[in-house]
Amino acid sequence: MGVVFKARGSSSFGLLLIRLAIGLTFLLAGAHKAMDVEGFIGYVKSLDVLPPNMAFVLGFILPFAQIVFGALYIIGIFTPLSSLVLSVMLISIMATTGNVNSAAVSYDIPVYVYQLIMLAGTLTTLFSGAGVISFDAFFDKKKPKREIKTEEIVPEAAKPPADIKEASFTDVREEKDTEGADRTDKSG
Repeated sequence: MGVVFKARGSSSFGLLLIRLAIGLTFLLAGAHKAMDVEGFIGYVKSLDVLPPNMAFVLGFILPFAQIVFGALYIIGIFTPLSSLVLSVMLISIMATTGNVNSAAVSYDIPVYVYQLIMLAGTLTTLFSGAGVISFDAFFDKKKPKREIKTEEIVPEAAKPPADIKEASFTDVREEKDTEGADRTDKSG
């Protein structure tokens, strides 16, 4: 039944699949736009969302940003930054295009559904990290781990006495009795 009801396990392979699918989508989309940068710049200008100069700059930069951050996302390096940038790109694309990229046929799934799924994937890796199968995990292992000393954790009252012969249960009972007597003296 472990296959059917699997609550625990390694999520690293799932995060790798998310990174591969979304990263490859951005990489291919950016490469397609970079092949015809002038056409994409014209498309961005035709949306009439930005002033013409900003639309030109965004139309020129966006394809290359999609290629770079898609590649970074695939290999799992700087994953929080890559996830954030790709999430912002997806939100911007959904906000600016609206229903422009809606389904051609009424029973097809609209494009914004795919964009929402990709946004969920990028937000997942933003908050959970790239997983063990990534360069982020490799570089994270290089950090020196801080050793925790038991003296920092154990409070003074819980420390064992230096000499076992000094410890006795009567000492603890006497301390409790004197504390109770102090309370009654103060209240009376």
